[in-house]
Amino acid sequence: MIRFEALNAKHGDALLLHYQWKNKKRLWLIDGGPKGVWKQTLKPRLEELRGNDSELVIDLAMLSHVDEDHVTGILQMTKGLAEREESAADFLDIKRFWHNSFHDIVGSSASLQAGMSSLAGMEAKAAAAMAGASPQLKVGDRSLDERAVAVLASIGQGRELRDYLTKLKLNGNQPFGGTLSSKSGSETVEGATVTLVGPIKSRLDAFRQKWKSESGNAAALAALFRNDLDESPTNLSSLVMLVVIAKRKILLTGDARGDDIVDGCNDAGLKLPLKLDILKMPHHGSDRNITKKFLESFPAKHYVISADGKYGNPDSDTVENIVMTRGDDDYTLHFTNEVKGLKTQLTKLKKKHSFEAEIRKKSAPSLTIELD
Repeated sequence: MIRFEALNAKHGDALLLHYQWKNKKRLWLIDGGPKGVWKQTLKPRLEELRGNDSELVIDLAMLSHVDEDHVTGILQMTKGLAEREESAADFLDIKRFWHNSFHDIVGSSASLQAGMSSLAGMEAKAAAAMAGASPQLKVGDRSLDERAVAVLASIGQGRELRDYLTKLKLNGNQPFGGTLSSKSGSETVEGATVTLVGPIKSRLDAFRQKWKSESGNAAALAALFRNDLDESPTNLSSLVMLVVIAKRKILLTGDARGDDIVDGCNDAGLKLPLKLDILKMPHHGSDRNITKKFLESFPAKHYVISADGKYGNPDSDTVENIVMTRGDDDYTLHFTNEVKGLKTQLTKLKKKHSFEAEIRKKSAPSLTIELD
C-alpha cells in the first residue's frame, strides 16, 4: 500500500509519502509549508505517526526550493534539531535530505560571495518589505511583486537551512551527490526509483553565467528574481522528480514551470506522454505554470492541488484545462482547501464530464490518496 498525503499547508506545500519496503514502513517528507504550518499541522501529524514509539524515522526529507511557502516549516524543523531547542521534534530520525541551496544554484563560492556582497542591501530591503502590508520592491524601472520579494528575502533562510543540514550531517544530496539537476540520472532509495527531472542543467549553467557577469550590479541581480523571468530562481530551481514505487508513478513538481517539466523529462531521457498515478500540480495550480502540452504529457489518475486561494491559486483556468484535456477519462482532482467558486465550477464541469473531485475536510489535517 502506498499513501500520499497532502497536508493543509495553506498557500504552500507540505507532503508525506508512505510505503513499505523490506517489511518496514517508509516515510518521506516533501516541503514544510509557510509560517504556521509546522506548529499547527505538520509537527502534530508527525507526532501522531510516531504513536507510542520512541522515534519516527523519515527516510527522506526534501525541500523543492527556497520559497517561504515551502521552506518555513522545514527550516523550523531542522533548526530545532540542529540547535537542540526545547520545542524541537527530537523524536525525528531523518536519514537523508535533498535540497539545492542558493549556493548550489549559483555555483562557485567566489561567484556567490561577489554577487551576495552586491545584493546585501537589496536582500535587507526585501526582508523589510515582507514585513509590510503590501510587499513590493522597486528595482530600476521595474517592480518586484510579492512572490519575487519573498524569494529574494528567503535567500537568508536558504543559508540557515544549509548550515543546519551541515550540522546534522544531512548535506550532500546523497546518493546523487552535489547539485541536483536533470542530468543527475536515477537512483534507488529504500525501494523507490527516483529520476531527477528538474532543474534543467543547461538552465542552471546559464543562470550561473548571468549571475557571474552581473555580480557587481545589485539592481541587475535583484531583477533576476522577477517572477516573469524564465531564468528567475523561482522558476529555475524547483526540484522535480519522478518517483516509482512498485510500478506506481508519482511526479513531484514543486513550483516548476510546466514547459520546464516537459523539457526536463526529455533531458532526463524519459519517454512522453508519461502515464502517472499521482501528479502534484506545480505552483499550487497557477495557470502561469501550466501549458496544454504539459497536461497532455502527464495524464494522471490523481491530480493534487495544494492551495488556499492566496495569489488566486488554484486558477479556475487550470481546473478547467485539466478537465478539457482529459475528456471522459477516469481520474480524480484533489484540493487541500475549498476556495471561492471552486465547488460551483466543479458542479458545472461534472454536468458534461465524468471525473471525481475531493476537497479536504476542514477537520482533517490532510487529504490522503491510497494506491494498492
